[in-house]
Amino acid sequence: MKTRKIRHSLARWPGLALIALALHASGMAEAGGGLGPAITPAQQYALALEAQTLGDYAGMAQWLRASARGGHAPAQRMLGMALIGGPALYGSAVPADLCEGRLWLLRAARQQVAGADDPAYALFGRPRGDALTSPCETP
Repeated sequence: MKTRKIRHSLARWPGLALIALALHASGMAEAGGGLGPAITPAQQYALALEAQTLGDYAGMAQWLRASARGGHAPAQRMLGMALIGGPALYGSAVPADLCEGRLWLLRAARQQVAGADDPAYALFGRPRGDALTSPCETP
């Protein structure tokens, strides 16, 4: 009977050791050791589209910002449109900001082949002092 208890308790150790090893490895991963490379701007854009599909507009805006900062032109364009449309398109989750939306649309237009033919550039690539752009100008 005593040997049965010893065998039973010894049988638990490999499982407990495996759990401890997994917890230790996950802690190392969170510390930056093993999560792998960061996701690309294109992958961030895909996550933004997924968040939009699910109705998570705040999450969509966060992923769009991350992707747009990474230089992904489609994300820059979509973020610009979301910021210009703001609550009319996405409710209170995405506040309207004409100036920031203009900035992202211009960045996207400058990357596109169309360049000055791009509608966003035509709207927001105006000379300084224009009625649409003057509120966004810094003194």
